[in-house]
Amino acid sequence: MVGELQLEVLASRIEAEYSITAGFEAAPYETARWVQADDPARLKAFLEANRGTMAEDRDGAPVYLARNSWELDYTRREWPDIRFAKTREQPEV
Repeated sequence: MVGELQLEVLASRIEAEYSITAGFEAAPYETARWVQADDPARLKAFLEANRGTMAEDRDGAPVYLARNSWELDYTRREWPDIRFAKTREQPEV
């Protein structure tokens, strides 16, 4: 886990080495889950309904961001046909 002091050191090094001012803002999310579904239409519906809490990993896979465990559990109950994975298999290169 990265702490605030580590981010301040990183920002300071970026500024010293590259003459670029960097800053960091806290995000309201506590956890992230990769999402998948057997039915592409259901996955698309989930992604559209949750646009504000979605991101993509470096491979373009959808990632759901939850503020806390209660929100994640609620979303799981509301979308039982969506799988929420803690990890993701890396695509073969």
